[in-house]
Amino acid sequence: MKKILKPVFWLFILACFLVTCGQDNSNQTAQPSDLIVETRVSPFRATPGETVVVESTIRTKKAGQVKIEARLLIPGQGQKSLKMTEIRSEEEETAARKFRGEIELASDSPEGLYTVTLTAARGQQKTASKGCFLLGSLVGDFTILSSFPAEGLEKDMHAYFDEFKSLGGNLVIIHSIITADQAYYPSAVCLKPAVAGSPEDRIGLALKLAAEYGLTALLSVSWDMTRNMPYSECLDSTKKIINELWNLYGDEPALAGFYNYQEGSGTYLTWQMREFCSAVKALDRGLLTACAPYIDDPLLAGYLAAIDDLDIVIYQGAVMASYRKDNRRCFPYRRVKDFASLSAGATMVRGKITLSHVELFGYLEKDFDHSYLASPEDIYRQMLSAASAFGPEGIVFFTYHYNIYDYAKTRPAAKESRTGVEKGLTAFSLIAKKAARDSSHLGLYIPYNDWWADRWTATVVPALDAFRSLGLSPDILPFIPRRGEEVLPYYPYHPNEEQLEFLLKNHYVLVLSDIAGMQDPDSQMLKEFVEQGGVAVLFGPAIPYGDKFEREELVGGREKQAKLHHWVKIEEPLGTRAQKDRIFDLLPAQAASWQPITATALASFEDGGAAILANHFGQGWCYTFPLSLREAVRDCPDLVRDLIDLVLGEYGVKREFEVRGLSEEFDLAESVNGESRNLAIVNHSDSPRRISVIPLNLDPQEKYEIKNETTGEILQAGKASTLKSLMVTIPASDFVLLSIETKQALRQKSD
Repeated sequence: MKKILKPVFWLFILACFLVTCGQDNSNQTAQPSDLIVETRVSPFRATPGETVVVESTIRTKKAGQVKIEARLLIPGQGQKSLKMTEIRSEEEETAARKFRGEIELASDSPEGLYTVTLTAARGQQKTASKGCFLLGSLVGDFTILSSFPAEGLEKDMHAYFDEFKSLGGNLVIIHSIITADQAYYPSAVCLKPAVAGSPEDRIGLALKLAAEYGLTALLSVSWDMTRNMPYSECLDSTKKIINELWNLYGDEPALAGFYNYQEGSGTYLTWQMREFCSAVKALDRGLLTACAPYIDDPLLAGYLAAIDDLDIVIYQGAVMASYRKDNRRCFPYRRVKDFASLSAGATMVRGKITLSHVELFGYLEKDFDHSYLASPEDIYRQMLSAASAFGPEGIVFFTYHYNIYDYAKTRPAAKESRTGVEKGLTAFSLIAKKAARDSSHLGLYIPYNDWWADRWTATVVPALDAFRSLGLSPDILPFIPRRGEEVLPYYPYHPNEEQLEFLLKNHYVLVLSDIAGMQDPDSQMLKEFVEQGGVAVLFGPAIPYGDKFEREELVGGREKQAKLHHWVKIEEPLGTRAQKDRIFDLLPAQAASWQPITATALASFEDGGAAILANHFGQGWCYTFPLSLREAVRDCPDLVRDLIDLVLGEYGVKREFEVRGLSEEFDLAESVNGESRNLAIVNHSDSPRRISVIPLNLDPQEKYEIKNETTGEILQAGKASTLKSLMVTIPASDFVLLSIETKQALRQKSD
């Protein structure tokens, strides 16, 4: 028996070895630590001149001296020590020690993500903790780690970081850290790791240089791509790599968090994103998490916003990518703004960061110099649209490192494309900071619905483009599930009170365009929104039914049979443009007229039925206009302008400009900054366009100056009563920024 068992035994051992050598031998999670550090930074969004407070708590189960060190990464400058003072209290638990530090921001402190790294050490044991705050805006890039050359690696990294910083960059997402060929760090998880302490550890080098240049860094984490594995194991592999990267690089001052390499375009992404973020926050609550989805189902934006542990959303611009052979949608440049607005409309409710996204690559007819490169014109035009969106707090390129910096080594055309980035950043800063600072208080709402993946193109996009033609810039507000109902595939049943409060607090006019029906959460929310003082406008041709409201009570009327209509007559004056008895001719439009019950008919069709209803419901107002937005803007733009001014006026909100002569090929943003009123108009067409700008709400006795900020030219000056409608030429594929200030305010500035 012994002679038989012995070889069998060794064959068994050999088999076990062969099986296990193809698997990683890392732990699922970090070993429990008896040295715990937590850091809080407040406020998360800081302003120049403010003092930011850093509070750290250290807990330990064992006796022994604990040494702490705090470092602050200052964007564009690098790291410095941060003084932390111990706060003693007899009432506090003895096992916890608390420390406090302050960061005083000057009026000219650099913009970006400031990162605090606090390390606590006792003997050989060391633990790190993070805290971040945002000042101003971000300019980021996806740094493709695998594309750096092996020869002259450090020199090349220095050159890239130096060039990107000189452009105004302050954030890098260190991407492609694991490829099929190699993991670019000394990993115990990945099958093909880098050698510890060698130049193969590109992550270590990149983080050290990022700190030197003052570039905040996120590490892009995937699964172990160096081995073949079933997809069911990818998430577990990703979590192990997150844990391993934190253990290796957690004390690097440039590291602020982790970015999810996995992308997605629908709500299917949310479960993986939730798991990813949870794994990161389990290591340290101060770490930031980020992802970059792209458009398909617009409900994804709301479901991502509902993930508590997700901090940053970079909605892909998707314009250049839509020219791919396998993904031919050929989006116009203006969609960059729409995708960014969709994300921001959700993340603002939960206090998260949205970043705009611009693509620097090109496919087929959009490639430049017959290469995987966007032309300077395509880059610039994307950036103009991105700048026009209200809500995003910066911009990210995909990717300056690979498509511009790397390509420029061998392709002179990449240097031309670099001029598009440089010019675009100048325009982006001007538009975003001066004209896109404020919400328009118009919110195009996207309710929860099983079919919204199809309706983005059929319903939302036509409404957005109709608003463009009218010179209006609505925010996009997608449904956000309430806490506890954000896990799919379970249906949401209750309204999100947090989103409802946000809409009311920020005085949004809720616009629903061609919505046929609303399920429980949205119908209840719409009812409560209006009852509590909100204002809603329902455009057709479909006017929504709802499970939680009586349609005739909300609208204040009864729907008649739809038929073709040829004109609309004003019954009650809405404003200065649509006076009583004025008739607007329509191209034959199929729509239902309404019989008023409690509502007032502001306009009627030729059959005598109401074309616009105004109904006082609870403490708020519901307005109904059964034409589609596109039809209404096409055939009776003055009527729609007066309607918009009327509904905004319910909140006391007034527009500062009226712009005429626009089409869907424009983006527009307007804001009030102190005494200055600013208007940015972006012309995406290939030819110059002459448009009319009418300043609104001016004091007749006050003297004003209207200036073209892009050229410095004074266009008009004098009393408001003498100022006329201003004719302005918007260059092809470019923009104009106008400002209006009183003469008194200008004198105070000069003094």
